[in-house]
Amino acid sequence: MATVDFETRQLLKAYRKGLISDDLFEAQMREVQNGTGQYKVNGTSHGSEREMIKHLLDEYRCAENFAAEYLNCWKEVSDQDCVKGGLRVIQQREAYHAKLLEDRLRELGGAPQCAVSTEMRAKEMAVYASKDKTDAEKLQYIAPQLENLSKGLRFITDVIDQIQEDQQSKELLRSLVQDELSSGQWLLEAHQLLNGTKAAA
Repeated sequence: MATVDFETRQLLKAYRKGLISDDLFEAQMREVQNGTGQYKVNGTSHGSEREMIKHLLDEYRCAENFAAEYLNCWKEVSDQDCVKGGLRVIQQREAYHAKLLEDRLRELGGAPQCAVSTEMRAKEMAVYASKDKTDAEKLQYIAPQLENLSKGLRFITDVIDQIQEDQQSKELLRSLVQDELSSGQWLLEAHQLLNGTKAAA
């Protein structure tokens, strides 16, 4: 309700100053009153850019925190030194991402809420924390998720494309996407190396 009231006041202020047309004012007021915002994260609508960003920061923080957790478990049972070295970097990167995202979420007045489901946790840990599965098998498991990483990161890049006001959050997210692409590339190269799938140059 507070968000709706704020949005309404801002729209009225812009309208009275002649900054927006009658038609645009009416359309935006309908959006606020109907609770259907113009900002979307994973199909969920938000009434303001700030709410959209907070939603994404929390979801992304949750995913990165869990990735740091299962990558740490994998690193501890890794059977290949070359994999263990790369995992160390990526795991630290994911943990740092989670911290940056939480810090920004709190700066915007939000608080962590998202949590990984019990089912998802059990499924992923059964693979990554397993002492019975080799690094090659774990890389084979993760590879399909990385082959079209740009598509997998679309839930972040779609939000980046919508941000107009909060340039700090926008550039934070853009930088993290670059890290994700780098991590994904390393994991795919490790998969190709250990599973013999690298095409001849």
